[in-house]
Amino acid sequence: MVALTVVAIAFVGLLGLHNRNLAMVGRDQDMTQATLLARQFITEMELIEQFPDLGTSSGEFNNAPGFRWERDVTETPLPDVREVHLRVIWDERIPNACELIYYIRDHRDPNAQS
Repeated sequence: MVALTVVAIAFVGLLGLHNRNLAMVGRDQDMTQATLLARQFITEMELIEQFPDLGTSSGEFNNAPGFRWERDVTETPLPDVREVHLRVIWDERIPNACELIYYIRDHRDPNAQS
């Protein structure tokens, strides 16, 4: 009877650890996906926008339901460089879990007419 009690207590502890481990794996998967989405967003921004306008914007990822982004573009002391502060949010309880600060340079020809 004593041995059965000891085994039962050990199993309860192991089940608690297993549940905690599953939660951590889920959180890590979300963080990995958010990081990949942030890199994808920055790459698309470099290719499509090339030099983003100043200001704040936000939106959702078409290929990742439940994930959304917020972007703040500010000036830097260098006229042809902008700072892009990007947050990927999937859980409102931890809105700053995935943040990326990126500096983008204007590669457009200054002599070209628009």
